[in-house]
Amino acid sequence: MTPHYLTGVMFGILGGVLTQLGQLLEKRVVNRVRIDSLEKGFMRRLVRDPLWVVGVVVGLGGGWAAYMVSQTLIGPALTPGLMAGGMVVLAIGSVRMNGETLNASEIFGIGLMILGVLCLGLSGLGINAAQVRTMLADRWALLRIFIFTAGLLVLCLASRGLSRRILHRQGMFIAVANGFLSCLSDFWINPLIALIVIVLAGHATSNQFIIFLLAVLILLLCASLITWQNQMAFKYAQASNVVPVAQVPIQIAPVLVYFYIFALTPPSRLSVFYILAGSALTIVSGFLLGRRAEVPVEQERAL
Repeated sequence: MTPHYLTGVMFGILGGVLTQLGQLLEKRVVNRVRIDSLEKGFMRRLVRDPLWVVGVVVGLGGGWAAYMVSQTLIGPALTPGLMAGGMVVLAIGSVRMNGETLNASEIFGIGLMILGVLCLGLSGLGINAAQVRTMLADRWALLRIFIFTAGLLVLCLASRGLSRRILHRQGMFIAVANGFLSCLSDFWINPLIALIVIVLAGHATSNQFIIFLLAVLILLLCASLITWQNQMAFKYAQASNVVPVAQVPIQIAPVLVYFYIFALTPPSRLSVFYILAGSALTIVSGFLLGRRAEVPVEQERAL
């Protein structure tokens, strides 16, 4: 393994640790606020809490910075899997910091998720900036990107719709919706990284400039919506359940990106085994972690 690759792996893991640490801090504040505030003024009270702001800076700021470095070095197929390694911090911190509990099946589910992430990371599905730029010049690849993006948006909206209908799983469905938004963010950060130097140097074509602007808008929209929806999910479910459930689409999407959008051939047959095993373990883990019934805020107020 080259120093370039190892540096990318290190920043991918660091990004996951910072993201989960930030979410633990956010969840700690949500626990203090949610019982006294149903919907009115909920986000306003969070924003005014210094600890919540620190959580956002650490998770969204620090986590995204490390994530972007990792994406630049090793591409979109491996980075999401490495980021999920931060769930070890989440599992320990949820119990230590926020007083959450994990039953045997949920501990097993987290173990499966970590194993699934390891399998996906071992698949070796690297994608570089040159491949991204080549894809952006292919009209059929652009059509596949449109279908992929539209599909994720539809799935996100469907999950949010289900969260309003199935109230005892509200937090979990919001988490899944966030997972689809994260998939969008994970993909669209690649055109931004691949084109930013060309755009800033003034050498971009009109198509490249439009794609770059679209990437910026999608990333800003996803970042704001993910932050807001995370707090909504934290109102109704434990962070140790919400975050791993959101990882299910996040860990499966890179497989679609590699085989469907980029239409690449895996480096070896063993890579296919790792991909299939990692995806299967991730899905099973999501079901195990999403089974816990949630306690509505109104009921908690009566406790």
